[in-house]
Amino acid sequence: MWRIKKWLERKPVPKKEYDEEKREFEMAIGKPFITLKIELPDGFEDQRAAFLELENNSEFLEEVEDLAKKNLICQKRNTSSAQK
Repeated sequence: MWRIKKWLERKPVPKKEYDEEKREFEMAIGKPFITLKIELPDGFEDQRAAFLELENNSEFLEEVEDLAKKNLICQKRNTSSAQK
């Protein structure tokens, strides 16, 4: 709760610091999240527009979420089997 109070009472700060504090605030209030930077793969320069549209493509975002879930499940299985 002190983080929220700190964030609300803050003074004007540079954009970078603001973004860091905003992320910290969002993590404290809501569900945790990650931000990924994905570069256009080599050889796909002719598909730049389609690549940029992926950022707002709900089907693509669902596929990325599913991949994250599968990865976490695999990590959990590997961790629990290593502990045995």
